[in-house]
Amino acid sequence: MKLSLKIAAILFTILFFILMVTRTPIADAQTQIVTAGQSPRFKNIKVLNDMPADQLGKVMNIFAASLGVDCSFCHNTKDYSSDEKREKQTARKMIQMTFDINKANFGGRTQVTCNSCHNGHEHPTSAPNLWPTPAPAEQKQPDPKPTGDQILANYLAAVGGKDKVAKVTSRHITAIRLEPDGKSETEDIWQKGQNIHIVTTYPENVTVTLGFDGTNPWVTSSKGGPVHLNPDDLAQVKRGAQLLFNPDIMSVYKKLDYRFTDEIDGKPIYLVTGTTADGQVDRLGFDVATGLLVRRVAIIRTVLGPFAYETDYSDYRDFGGVKIPTTIKLAQPGVRFTRKVTKVKINAPVADNSIFNEPKK
Repeated sequence: MKLSLKIAAILFTILFFILMVTRTPIADAQTQIVTAGQSPRFKNIKVLNDMPADQLGKVMNIFAASLGVDCSFCHNTKDYSSDEKREKQTARKMIQMTFDINKANFGGRTQVTCNSCHNGHEHPTSAPNLWPTPAPAEQKQPDPKPTGDQILANYLAAVGGKDKVAKVTSRHITAIRLEPDGKSETEDIWQKGQNIHIVTTYPENVTVTLGFDGTNPWVTSSKGGPVHLNPDDLAQVKRGAQLLFNPDIMSVYKKLDYRFTDEIDGKPIYLVTGTTADGQVDRLGFDVATGLLVRRVAIIRTVLGPFAYETDYSDYRDFGGVKIPTTIKLAQPGVRFTRKVTKVKINAPVADNSIFNEPKK
C-alpha cells in the first residue's frame, strides 16, 4: 500500500504546472457509477459499500492523514481484506458514526470528518490548544481590484512573455524528488511543444512512466504494466499538459475571478479562481510583487470530506528566456515531498517521437 500511495502521488504531481482541479463528479444519465462494494478490485468492504470505487484510495489517504498513521495501523498489509486488527473494527464504527452525525445534523452534507476530532492525532484531543497560532494580519485590499485576466497576463509576462514561451519547442528536465525521511528519487522529464510530454520516475526500484500525446494520458509501471487511473486522475494529467509552459494560457479558462488579496509565507498574494469550460476550478495564488504563480490548490470532494492538493512553486530561474520554478513542494493527505530541478536543456532534439505514445498492451 505504501508503494501504491507513493506512485499515486507521483501521478498527481509529476508535472511542474499540473492543474489541481476542484471538481464535483456529476454522473451522466447513461453512466453507471461502480461502488466500492461492487468493484472486483476490493474485498470485504462493509461500511463504505455505497461509496464510488474511485474514491476509496483518496478516502484511505484522508484517514491516514487525519490520524497521523499509515496503512499498517488498521490493516494487515499482506492481506488488506483481513479483519484481524482491532483498529480496523474500530475504524468501521467511527466511519458509521461520522455518517450518522452528518445525516442527523447537517442534512447529509459532509460537515464533520475524521479530521474534525483527530486533527492529525491517533486519539481525539478534547482539551483546547492553550498556545494557538495567531491569525495573520488581514491584507489591505487593492482599489481598484485587478481582474483575473490582468493577473494572468502579468504572470505570463513575469515568466518571460508569450513570444519567448512560444520559442521553446522542447525541454529535457532532470529532477530529484526528496522525501520527508531523507530518501530521494530521480525524475526524467521530456516536453515537446506545449502539451505533449513524458515523465519517468524511479521509486523503490520501480519505473513509473506517464505520457500525454496531446489527446490521451497514460501511465505504466514496470511492475504490473498499465496503472489504473480514475476520471479525476485522468483530468489532472490532461489539464497539466494544457498548462505546461503554454503561451496561450489565457485560453485555458472560460472565466477568471479575482477573489481577494491574501498572504503566503508573509508575502501578499492575489487569490484567483479559474473556471474551465467544463466547470473545473483552479485556486491560484500569484505573488503581488513578482506576478509569479506561488501556489495552486485543488479539492476533490469525497463521501468523507475534501481531498485537498496543495502545490507551492518557488526558486524561479531563467532557462532559455523563460522562468520556471526549480523547487516544487506538494502536500496532500498522507503524502508530501519536494521536487528539485537539477538540469534543464532547452530545445533539445527528441530522438524518437514514439516515446510519447502509449505502449501497446
